[in-house]
Amino acid sequence: MPSTSVDKLLSEKRKLDGVDANSQKKKQKCSAISRTTALLDSEGKAEAKKIMQRVRSKLNRMPSTKHTTFIRSKIDMLDKDRKEMVGVFGKTGAGKSSLINAILGETKLLPSGNQGSCTSVMIQVEANMTNDKYIAEIEFITVQDWIEELLSILGDRSCEKEENDDKKKNFKDADGKIKALYGKEGLRKNFNELVDEKHFSEIPEFYSPCKKIVVCDTGEELSRKIACFTVSYSNSDTSEQLYWPLVKCLTIKVPNSEDLLEHVVLVDLPGNGDRNKSRDTMWKSFVGNCSAVWIVSDISRAISEKESWVILDSTVPFFGPGGECRSISYICTKTDDIEESQKDNAHSNICTRNEKTKEEVREIFNEQEDVKKHFSDAEGLFKVFTVSSKKYKMERQNEPDEKEMTEQWMNALNDTEIPHLQEFLRNLNDHRKRASDYISGADGILSLIQAARNSDMKYSKEVMRKDLELRLKDNLESIGQDMKKLHKVFDHCLSQGVKKSEDSDEKLMNEILEPEGISGSGYHKVVKCLCQNDGIYEPTRTSQTEKIDLNKHLAKYMLNDIAKIFTHYFSNDKSGPIKERIENFTLDTNSLYEKHKCLFLHLTFLETEKELKPELICYLLKKKKQTYNTLSESIKDSMRVSYENASMHTGNGYLQQMKDELHQHMKKANIFQKAKKDMLDGLTELKDHIAKEMKCKLQKSIEISLQTPNSSVLPGK
Repeated sequence: MPSTSVDKLLSEKRKLDGVDANSQKKKQKCSAISRTTALLDSEGKAEAKKIMQRVRSKLNRMPSTKHTTFIRSKIDMLDKDRKEMVGVFGKTGAGKSSLINAILGETKLLPSGNQGSCTSVMIQVEANMTNDKYIAEIEFITVQDWIEELLSILGDRSCEKEENDDKKKNFKDADGKIKALYGKEGLRKNFNELVDEKHFSEIPEFYSPCKKIVVCDTGEELSRKIACFTVSYSNSDTSEQLYWPLVKCLTIKVPNSEDLLEHVVLVDLPGNGDRNKSRDTMWKSFVGNCSAVWIVSDISRAISEKESWVILDSTVPFFGPGGECRSISYICTKTDDIEESQKDNAHSNICTRNEKTKEEVREIFNEQEDVKKHFSDAEGLFKVFTVSSKKYKMERQNEPDEKEMTEQWMNALNDTEIPHLQEFLRNLNDHRKRASDYISGADGILSLIQAARNSDMKYSKEVMRKDLELRLKDNLESIGQDMKKLHKVFDHCLSQGVKKSEDSDEKLMNEILEPEGISGSGYHKVVKCLCQNDGIYEPTRTSQTEKIDLNKHLAKYMLNDIAKIFTHYFSNDKSGPIKERIENFTLDTNSLYEKHKCLFLHLTFLETEKELKPELICYLLKKKKQTYNTLSESIKDSMRVSYENASMHTGNGYLQQMKDELHQHMKKANIFQKAKKDMLDGLTELKDHIAKEMKCKLQKSIEISLQTPNSSVLPGK
């Protein structure tokens, strides 16, 4: 590459590395200046991208060799972008959609208010980095998924004989899906009539693996066109066909005008999983991938309402130990809604109520022991915001010219706390670090190309190779020792949990099969459904009965006994010993510069060889989620045969026969010992993978950097 390009690239890197910390703090106080800073970062990264594109273009015209293939893979790795996910929870009417609209500077992007209530459809909002269009990508469940759901709905209805209020509520959600797709007459149709293809003629994508794509010039236009896929008009007599029961997930891409979503995705999530298996699987995946969780509640109900805390409590296993959440925010909305008697001194009364509510919400959170036990720093993890989307929109509509901006106007805007949430997203985007990492990686690639074109220096390279391989070996041995300690600690805690479980197995099983206060005759259907669904009972969203997971319940003593060490070793809010070990892993190339001055370019490449760490940390997060779920999944696998056999029982006394089947199998299948073994095997797999990846990839990088290929097979000036 021309030396001017390299100099420009290195100059950008020095600018980013040398930013004064105090100056940066001052910049973050004003969102406008913060956006300018992000723009400068983006420009530096864009310049580096242009250079890498020119290198890539030259490589594509060259024959494939070990070096050119390696360099291509390094450039491709630079462009890989892992996005941060923010999960937004809250009951209908809490103001989730209005909140997201306000943060993004949109008026009617997501449906809200009298447009209807969002259903179990998951909506993710991300940036359109290609153009200024608003795009919706609608992914449907499969035809087979819908057939199975229909059979379940119709089967439940045909088996139902009782007409009490609780029983009717169980079918309200299912009936709503039927009426949405087929109209009121759909409730009288049989299975063959409901699966007739004529009902889906307007959505041919339902019968193909393709997503439905809708492109518009404005957010309001897009919202109108996709309303039938996102909104429930359950109280309306409209004849319009609504397709939300068939939607698995909807992705909305918006122009990145506010610079908030380049590396962040907002996901509007229902409070619980879904009865449909494919949607439930995707829901768990989304929640497990959330870096941050927002619980949204109307400020007038923030203290008295229990539903928000139930959502938090029921989902924390998925985003805590079974996920990667590093931040929980409780967002109180509609703060400008006050009583008529308080309007004379509205601003003061609103501020007083906001501060009081924040204090009371924090007190309630401090009482959530089941939530706090999953995080090593629960206090630092939790934040409370009091926002007014309506007030924010009004202030932005009256925004003065930049020269005329007053402190009063800025304060009024900040009082809505929407700018605080926007800054939260900008910090998640972390433009400075992403730009610096990209430029550093590009710098390393250019150093590798230049180093490979240098003269042989065979003896010097061999000496440095031995130094590097010795350091790699020492580091790997140290990591191996740490992982052995982890294995030993988990073995001890799991053994205690196994003993408790085996001593109380009858009690554990009966707590689900024969709960206190519920008669057998009224509970038989729940037990039957539980057996038919591998130990899991998934009620409809309007049901009075909570979700039941017998497998997780049987694993509860084991889960309780590993809770503290799991949080310590696999912390979300702090690095944790394993993640810290990966992040601190180094060949310490800086200390070799003096000894190997003639090989400084080779060392520069190895110093910037950082993408292995994000790869390993990503694998660590994935494996951590799998490991936490291993116990209940192993028990489900061990009990599967007994679930199938128990579900076959019919006739008089079949409830007791089902219970006996499950009890007997649990006794003889040794399910707790197997669950322990499966978890320890997972930890061994984690250890072996980390060691193997570090050894193989770093050895390859060392080998490639110290080889001298024919210069004609590398990009020139």
